[in-house]
Amino acid sequence: MKRIFAVAALALATLASQPALAQSTEIDKVSLPNTTSVGGQSATLNGMGMRSRFGFRVYVIGLYLPKKTNNAREAITMPGAKRVHLTLRREINNTELGNAFLKGIRDNVPPAEIQRLGVQLVQFGQFFGSIPALKAGDTIVLDLLPGKGMNLIINGKQVGDVAGDEFNSALLRIWLGDKPVQADLKDLLLGVRPGQSAPAAAPSAAPAPQQSSERS
Repeated sequence: MKRIFAVAALALATLASQPALAQSTEIDKVSLPNTTSVGGQSATLNGMGMRSRFGFRVYVIGLYLPKKTNNAREAITMPGAKRVHLTLRREINNTELGNAFLKGIRDNVPPAEIQRLGVQLVQFGQFFGSIPALKAGDTIVLDLLPGKGMNLIINGKQVGDVAGDEFNSALLRIWLGDKPVQADLKDLLLGVRPGQSAPAAAPSAAPAPQQSSERS
């Protein structure tokens, strides 16, 4: 009997010493769940990283996909609901951030597609012009829903939506396109060690325009 108790105690001690399966991922004190629901569909945290500019932290970003991939093209084109989750690490002018997102799209989307998306791009930019100033700790969630479009949620409140799967694809190319806003961040969102090549490039990009004063 004593032997049975000893074996049981050893088993319990072994289980207690083993780390529990991680339920979330944390960067710079920003924690995101490893799985979530987007539009009623299950999504998995594919990667997470820090957007920085001139040495300053701008935002922590997490990319949720229906399934994990380290292929940029597959991440952009795979069917299913997706989410881009940003947590700001400093105060940002809301209009400048909106313009930076638009520039990231124009850097990575062919001119013909930009023309087709004209109305959606204007609408997206107007959303950022209508919200209060953004400060450290604020959250921006872009839910990309197949067959519907993008829902913009700021600090838990829905600001608006932009229709169309094509717009969803263009939005993801800000971070996953051939000219991403930050190359090592693209790697992190794809689960690729920075400096290593991802298996495939994102859809073809338009020639990059002249640099503006801010990027997303």
